[in-house]
Amino acid sequence: PRAENYAQRDDVRAFVQEMHDKHGFDAEVLSGLFRQTRPIAAVIKAIKPPKDHGVRSWYAYRGRFVEPKRIAAGRRFMLAHATELAAAEARFGVPADIIAAIIGVETIYGRQLGRFGTFAALTTLAFDYPPRAELFRRELEELLLLAREEKRDPLAYTGSYAGALGLPQFLPSSRRRFAIDFDGNGT
Repeated sequence: PRAENYAQRDDVRAFVQEMHDKHGFDAEVLSGLFRQTRPIAAVIKAIKPPKDHGVRSWYAYRGRFVEPKRIAAGRRFMLAHATELAAAEARFGVPADIIAAIIGVETIYGRQLGRFGTFAALTTLAFDYPPRAELFRRELEELLLLAREEKRDPLAYTGSYAGALGLPQFLPSSRRRFAIDFDGNGT
């Protein structure tokens, strides 16, 4: 990380100006968000590929995610949400067990929704992780748009080290494109 806070950086100032020009964001408000944001070293560490390629093998993955505790939790989740899962399957054609499996792998059925401030995580990756900076700048833009649409403070979102949100751990762009108000509660 190159700066104490991101508002001091020229690349971030350019991003703020772009968000103002492209989407009408108040540049001073955005600068204030970046003044409050510090780089997160743990995010950079978490996103880097492991030195030992075997760590990400199918066998290591399977042993971690397909195990009795998670399977039992999945069964409980499917029973508790059987009506919603059946309705989603009927409406979208995605089998209920696939939906449940994604939620299980990503968050252990809501137990691990992420511990990082999403704005700070995406800012760190957008400006301090060159291999994927372009992707994460787009996701940071999407987060700001999402926060405006949801009338939420961009700093209020928490998620994974990569900026993923909610039960399915979707990036902000996917949430904006695909999320629906399935239960009709207005959100």
